[in-house]
Amino acid sequence: MILKSSKRAHIGQTIAANRSFLLPYVLFCLLFLSIILKYSNSTFFLFVNGLNSEILDTLFYYFTYLGDGALAIILVIGLLWVSYRDALTFFIITLLITLIVMILKDHVFPELNRPVAYFGTTQYLHLVAGYKPPILSTFPSGHTATAFSIGLYLSILSKQNLTKYILFIVAFFVGYSRMYLSAHFPADVVGGATLGVIITLLCYYLSLNRYGAWGDKKIQYKPNFFSRGQKS
Repeated sequence: MILKSSKRAHIGQTIAANRSFLLPYVLFCLLFLSIILKYSNSTFFLFVNGLNSEILDTLFYYFTYLGDGALAIILVIGLLWVSYRDALTFFIITLLITLIVMILKDHVFPELNRPVAYFGTTQYLHLVAGYKPPILSTFPSGHTATAFSIGLYLSILSKQNLTKYILFIVAFFVGYSRMYLSAHFPADVVGGATLGVIITLLCYYLSLNRYGAWGDKKIQYKPNFFSRGQKS
């Protein structure tokens, strides 16, 4: 009982300590949902997709890859130098998000198509040269879920509020890029962000006080790539 109370207190402190990431997330979701309810998911998408320029084409073409699963794996490897607990926890987070996104897209909402298939033509859409948007299985956005899980976990590890804000902004613009690139609707982005945040907080909560002393260990080796001195 004491252990459970300690974990609840700890996760409460974690949420409070990361309000610089979580509060903007909540406001973003409320704003998007309000607009969707008032104007419709497709109308909101067309508005966002229509705000384009050559500079934004280049920016969001590359920015969207910050939500790629490969980046999550790189973070798992990097966390081995923080603690085995963090590395294992974020690996589980990545695995769960991948599985849940696949189940939702392929088995729960398989009839929900992406913008290109939904509109049946590209004349209404802004398409970025070199990027071919997917057609089927739109909900939720896996890139957005990954971006928000990465952003929130790094926010948990960070002590700087400014860093937490920046991490949210990066995650948000990954989600925004999915709409800009005609890959997802606004509701898909909200769904992906919410999935990423919930899974990350849940797994972090369950990881507390687990793995014993082994979980607190980490890789000690530090490469000498940037060593200033040279041996004589």
